[in-house]
Amino acid sequence: MHLNRHFSVSTRAPTRVARRRRVAGGRFVLQNHPMRCRPVKFALLLLVLGAGAISTPPARASLGGDAASVASDAAALRGVARATSLQQFEMQEIAIDNGIRVREFLNKDGIVFAVAWSGPVVPDLRVLLGASFDGYTKSLAALKQPGTHRSVRIAAPELVVESGGHMRAYSGHAYLPPLLPAGVSPADLH
Repeated sequence: MHLNRHFSVSTRAPTRVARRRRVAGGRFVLQNHPMRCRPVKFALLLLVLGAGAISTPPARASLGGDAASVASDAAALRGVARATSLQQFEMQEIAIDNGIRVREFLNKDGIVFAVAWSGPVVPDLRVLLGASFDGYTKSLAALKQPGTHRSVRIAAPELVVESGGHMRAYSGHAYLPPLLPAGVSPADLH
């Protein structure tokens, strides 16, 4: 069937059609080329995807730690540390190029009594909570419906952790109530 001398309409299918079909042996064929499982390419893909997690080293300060860890944290995170002295405590903030902010709150004795974070990913809480991480995981396991909400609040006499957010916008804080300076409320630790 011809419309005019320059254009023609054909009812014939194109010669190279991308179709996925199963052939004998359970393999799939795409454009007459068999698709094979390539474990080397898969391993390479995992290596490339995992490089992002490796390129941002975790913070090393933890609850109950001392003031000397703040400078090493800034160097390990390749971030810039900034200190702010307030009346009851000192806040050390480490800003990292990828958008993560870790704030460490030190009491007058130089002990980290609280840690707060915000950024596109949740930091490694095992590192931030230090020795309190085991208590956190036990409390988290005791929740009736863990992982079904966007936020988590664990409140124990020795540790309080609040964490929440959504993709690319996470925040939270953890503190040790026995070390909380007098006159400081948990709302001040953000």
